[in-house]
Amino acid sequence: MQQLISHVILPIVLAVIMFSMGLGLRMNDFYRIFVQPKSYLLAGALQILCLPLLALLIIALLPLSNTAAAGLFLVALCPGGATSNLFTYFAKGNIALSVTLTGLVSILSPFILPIVFVSYLKISSDTTHTVFLPLMPAIKQLIVVTLIPIILGMILRHVAPLWCNRMEGNIKKAAGFAMLLIVITLFFGNPKVIPGLLSVNTLAVLLLSTTALMAAYYIASIANLAESIRRTVAIEVGVQNAGTAMMVAFTILHDPQIAFIPLMYGLLMNVPALLFILWVTKKHPS
Repeated sequence: MQQLISHVILPIVLAVIMFSMGLGLRMNDFYRIFVQPKSYLLAGALQILCLPLLALLIIALLPLSNTAAAGLFLVALCPGGATSNLFTYFAKGNIALSVTLTGLVSILSPFILPIVFVSYLKISSDTTHTVFLPLMPAIKQLIVVTLIPIILGMILRHVAPLWCNRMEGNIKKAAGFAMLLIVITLFFGNPKVIPGLLSVNTLAVLLLSTTALMAAYYIASIANLAESIRRTVAIEVGVQNAGTAMMVAFTILHDPQIAFIPLMYGLLMNVPALLFILWVTKKHPS
């Protein structure tokens, strides 16, 4: 049953989530990058460059196993997802910026993630647990599951905008609920994950999410961005798409051990994200 969920249902649900993301995107959304380049460049740099570096710092500081370290770094390479857009809404952030950033990084992810992760595996490989990520097959699978559904969603948005306006929210809710069920099922169905909650792995996951949220928020503040944009940048950098990391671990790497951290992240990231939302909305009520 777990094999069916992780290798078949998970990629399908992830593709549906990406498709629903595409339904909310228009080509005009990407023109904002040229109109307001500061917020996009800052958020992109923090997510694509600084977040993986933060993960490497945590890996260097904490006594993580090689597989846990690989899982943490894998999570840091993933884009945001529908969850980050939802949290941005709750935080009264800039929804258009959130959706466009998620879409942009998701489009780049099939190319950046495999290349950077392969480089990490080569540098950090050990003899006790060898991990091999086939580069071109990984890129192709990520394109099929992430990039193509986004493009199809955008095409459908262009062809049938009224239908998309009616159905986008329902599809996002259904796919998001399905992903949550998958995370919970795989998490509690794996006897090795639950004991990990009482290990250094939990600290690593919470450190990654919390530090990314707060650091991105203050960097956006130093850059003198509007409050709604600060919140959006923080959430996009601090809330990653655990589904993508799980799919890479289960479906491409065929390594459930590396999936432990993404599984934990899929549940635990909600704690600092919700606390962050409570903090910023109380600090700057609108």
